[in-house]
Order: sequence, then C-alpha cells, then structure tokens
Amino acid sequence: MRPGLATAAVSLASACTLLLSACAAPDADRGFTPGGGVKPAAAADSGSPGRQPGAETVTAAPGLTIEIEWPDEPDPKRSAVIKAFAEDFTAQWRAVGTSGGDRSYAKGIDAESSAYMDAVTWVQGFLKDEQSARGVARLYALRVPAVTGRGAEADGCVDLTGVRLTDQEGTPLARQPAWLKRPRAVFLQTAGLGHGDDGVWRIRLYRHADYPDERAKECLR
Repeated sequence: MRPGLATAAVSLASACTLLLSACAAPDADRGFTPGGGVKPAAAADSGSPGRQPGAETVTAAPGLTIEIEWPDEPDPKRSAVIKAFAEDFTAQWRAVGTSGGDRSYAKGIDAESSAYMDAVTWVQGFLKDEQSARGVARLYALRVPAVTGRGAEADGCVDLTGVRLTDQEGTPLARQPAWLKRPRAVFLQTAGLGHGDDGVWRIRLYRHADYPDERAKECLR
C-alpha cells in the first residue's frame, strides 16, 4: 500500500466529481506537463504571496525524509490546497516512521470521510506487521486542477523508489514489496479536499493512477 490509498486498487477518477460536484471543471491553462513539470500559472492578484517555489526536504522521522517540490502558485486558495495535500502526505509517513507515535495526519483529513479510514488502515497495517520505513519519498508536480467554493482537487506525482521498508528498529527488510520498485513506485495521486467552517482544507477522498496509465507515465523522470 501507499499513503492514503484505499485497500483495493482504484482507477483514477475526478475527485471533485466524487465530492458531489463541489469543484468546477479543470482550468484549461493548468494542464499536466509530462516529466513532472508544471506549467507556469498566470499572475493573480492574490493579496498575499504563496509558498516560495522550489525544493524542500522535510524530516518525517529519523532516517526518513520527504522531498517536496513546491510549484510557483500565486493564488492563495490554490496554494493552501497544495500545502494541505503535501502536509498530509508527509504526516502519514511521519506516522509510519514513528511507529504510530505521531498521529498528526488525522488533523488533515475529514474524520467522516473515506480518506480517513484509508489513512488509518494504511498506518495500522505497518504497526500490525511491526514495520517502519527509511529513505526518501518524493512529491512533485503539485497542482490544483479545480477549485470552487468549498471543494478542490489536488494532484501530485509520487516517487517511492528511494524508500525501504524496515523493522521497527530501522533494519531494512530482506525482501522489499513491489510497490517500492519501478514502475509501481512512481504514480499520480489525487485528493479531493473540502474547506471546513474553521477555514482549514482537509482531505476527503483519495484516488491514484498507476503505470501504465497515461497520467502516471507523465510522472516518470
């Protein structure tokens, strides 16, 4: 399994559509660019700057880091959606790397959504098998193809080829699962998010596209 994915494989669908049409149609000028690139967004009167574009390395747990490539997104709403998406991804790996000691990932997910149970099931699977992880997980080509009112969709490419499963002491397992090897370790993850009354964007739904899906191919580098 991979962070935030349901226990059964699912085909990629519009997260916004599954959120009862909470989002508008994807913007024509924000198309997905092959190779993990992101087309520059048009300048917007955002009122406040978004997160600075560029690479950031976040320590999720001892020996486990997340490399995030932040896009140049001047729109504050889209920037907030991307931030929520990336922080949840990081927090789920933090839960794995701390053997369940850190449960901050639950704060970024709607507790009444399918995404919440997906995340809990994924983390608990590691704990049940007394496993953890070390290495580097990469998140890039982050974008928000649709956002309207209180609903949004976020996409991101994921590369888990630098991650290795370990026991809870940090010793790599002799046999690594296929989902940490190419081509399955590189995929497109999509999330549907909702904007709560408290002003926080939280994830409500996950979908993903695996190779050889065309959108997953665009994540290859």
